[in-house]
Amino acid sequence: MSRRLVFLVFTFLALFFPVLPAAAADKQNNDDAALIYEIMYYLQEYHLSNPEQDSLNYGAIQGMLDTLDDPYAEYFSPDEIQSFTDSLNGDLVGVGIQVSAGEKNPFVADVLPGTPAEKGGIKQGDLIIAVDGNDTTGQKLNEVVNIIRGPHGTKVTLTVRRGEKEFDVALNRADIHVSSVKSEMMAGNTGYISVASFGSSTAEEFDNAVKNLQNSGMKSLIIDLRDNGGGYLDAAVDMLDDFINQGSTVVSIVDNTGKKEKIGTEEKPFVEDLPTVILVNGYTASASEIMAAALRDYGMATIVGDTTFGKGVVQNVIPLSTGGAIKFTVYKYLTPNGADIDQVGIEPDQFVLTEALQKEVAWELLHPEDNPDIVFDSGAKNVKINGQNVDLSINIIKKDNRDYLPLRPVLEAMLYQVDWQDGIIKVMSGERKIKELSSFDHSSLLLENGTGYIVIDMLKEFNIILTQNGNSYELTRQLP
Repeated sequence: MSRRLVFLVFTFLALFFPVLPAAAADKQNNDDAALIYEIMYYLQEYHLSNPEQDSLNYGAIQGMLDTLDDPYAEYFSPDEIQSFTDSLNGDLVGVGIQVSAGEKNPFVADVLPGTPAEKGGIKQGDLIIAVDGNDTTGQKLNEVVNIIRGPHGTKVTLTVRRGEKEFDVALNRADIHVSSVKSEMMAGNTGYISVASFGSSTAEEFDNAVKNLQNSGMKSLIIDLRDNGGGYLDAAVDMLDDFINQGSTVVSIVDNTGKKEKIGTEEKPFVEDLPTVILVNGYTASASEIMAAALRDYGMATIVGDTTFGKGVVQNVIPLSTGGAIKFTVYKYLTPNGADIDQVGIEPDQFVLTEALQKEVAWELLHPEDNPDIVFDSGAKNVKINGQNVDLSINIIKKDNRDYLPLRPVLEAMLYQVDWQDGIIKVMSGERKIKELSSFDHSSLLLENGTGYIVIDMLKEFNIILTQNGNSYELTRQLP
């Protein structure tokens, strides 16, 4: 446990020292405990359902937590707290595959290097049609995953379909650490780092990723915090050490008495003058929001995507004498600029609601020297944006001798922002409003199955040039 986390735990304990005289406090506690045990006795002895003691204990604990009106309050049994901690830290027992739901059977979305699955020849895209002889057709994904996992050293047999072939692969389950950080170098010497959670090893993994990209000539950086629900506050602060001057406040925490404490960076940063974009969405929460807000507040990053979740509070996990633990909220937090984002979230600087475009738009913002462009065939499963393949389908609709393109993905790919509220569509370029459209104006807009389409003739009003070559289309925006 880190120094910061130890400090938080002991601060929490100090807040709850009894304020009544010792004798009065002991009498009140004894009376309350006796009442609870008395009720449990009568329920066990006489209730028609003959409840188990463990069930009543859990109900009493859950009842206390429910009175807090705290959506993050939770009780963990000894097994559950171990599973919670392992999951946060990326530690599990399995064969080393990431499984996704398919049309009928789950399929292998990724194979982790150095794991039993890789050594056994499992490949990305393999369909898992049975586990230990049990057909997976129609089974829920979590059920299949739970069957594949199991005790260390035990064997599991996957029946795999690859193309026309079906075969069995016997694998021994092993301890596996799933890194929370992945990185790559994109075109134009732009580094890309995705952070899945903030576990005990995340800060070290993140530092290594940044340094490796620096050694490879990185000139700009994209940090992907989409779908990252948070984790250890300490990990986020340690990662901010890489960027923000030593001794700078990166988050302030406020307790139930209103007392505020500032938490700052402790190390000298090794990243300087690096253009950075942070990707976020509605599932970016907690420690992720702390990191994103701090980098933007210090003018070190632009935020792209959708408004974040808005979890502006901090929980502590308190071990219990039984080996279990309870988790509940002990602080709210404020960004370096003093913003309280709880239940509000962080609005991005550049809204991009088309998920498949967010990473490419981030790249475009870091490379203003390149005019954004899209090349696509109508109805194809992917397009090329600035030369990169993107899983996005753009359909051209023909109606009344006019051609229409989907409004949001086309304009967002061209670095515009689309704000659609109450039938009014505002198209923005940065802070500047370019055009306001009405969804009821059928001469320029078309609504089909909940999607808005813009007539091709209007593209010139957004400084977008369209070139057609047979079934292939190319859109280019000339940036100012």
